[in-house]
Amino acid sequence: MPDALMSLLTGGVLGLGWWAMLAVLLVFTQITIFSVTLYLHRSQAHRGVDFHPALAHVFRFWLWLTTSMITREWVAIHRKHHAKVETEDDGVSYLRFGDAVMGRKPAAGTEFKADYRVGKGRSGNVGADAIYHIVTDDPKISGARNPLAARGGVDPEPIEQVRIHAPQAFRTQERAVTENDYAEVSQRHPEVQKAVATRRWTGSWHTMFITVDRKDNRPVNAGFEETLRLFLEKYRLAGHDVEVEPPIFVPLDIEMRVCVVQGYLRGQVEEALLEKFSRQRLSDGSLGFWHPDKFTFGQPVYLSKMVAAAMEVPGVMWVEVVKFQRWGKPEMGELEDSRIVMNRLEIARVDNDPNAPENGKMEFLMEGGL
Repeated sequence: MPDALMSLLTGGVLGLGWWAMLAVLLVFTQITIFSVTLYLHRSQAHRGVDFHPALAHVFRFWLWLTTSMITREWVAIHRKHHAKVETEDDGVSYLRFGDAVMGRKPAAGTEFKADYRVGKGRSGNVGADAIYHIVTDDPKISGARNPLAARGGVDPEPIEQVRIHAPQAFRTQERAVTENDYAEVSQRHPEVQKAVATRRWTGSWHTMFITVDRKDNRPVNAGFEETLRLFLEKYRLAGHDVEVEPPIFVPLDIEMRVCVVQGYLRGQVEEALLEKFSRQRLSDGSLGFWHPDKFTFGQPVYLSKMVAAAMEVPGVMWVEVVKFQRWGKPEMGELEDSRIVMNRLEIARVDNDPNAPENGKMEFLMEGGL
């Protein structure tokens, strides 16, 4: 490698040493932190600070260059974080709206309706006939009384008690931050059986890849990918892209030697075994052994469960599994280990379609019987 190229790779254009490059990294990091805190959060999201337009453009360009953040998206998502009634300790509540650039701005003349309750707490639990005055301009009302004692009034919950009990009221998380968060909220979609999320650095920003196992063996096509992305949008963390991808199906190659009980027809027993180990819903409503909804991400295939399922078929005396491995791959000791292990994004598959053995096959070597 030429010396000039090596010098460029190790020292950069300016030929800085390691300590100088570390200092530059720390300075750049601190500038980015200031830009997020002062410009995005205090200035753009909360309008607490106003910067000169020239300085604001510098902040915007710096954030785009170093983090790929888009100001409008970051502010909109952060304001969504505050899209609720905020009640202060003095009992006053505030609502925050957008300015038509960072969030939606209410149209002129918009009427707002507020539903709220007022009361005096426990002091309002007065006895019978304690109320005998009423303040009103309605001439039809001449007086008021309470023939029964008032009850049910409670004082506001102390803030100390709120801090203790509030976590119990928010166990359903409405934001996705970690890989487990994205997987959990993806599984709230009615068509998702199981989901696994993987966070990857894609060159300029982090992308969360959601690997989805749909119910009823439905494909993860472009239409469903768009539907799930829209479903996840309200949970998505600012700065994270979301990509939806199908699982990695692992076809298996299995051979089972079956001894048929004397008096049973081998053909009928084999037909019953093929139905038992199908991907279909059986006539009794149960699922075939290889039905897609019975296997999901990272779930091993155990030899003992296959043997037990085969022995449930009438006419089967005993079985012996002679091949138990991944299709098209060399044997890796799966038969001796009595299981085929799946990785976190893999799902076992046996379609048993003679025209598509690459989707997994299971053969029965029938002996005995008629």
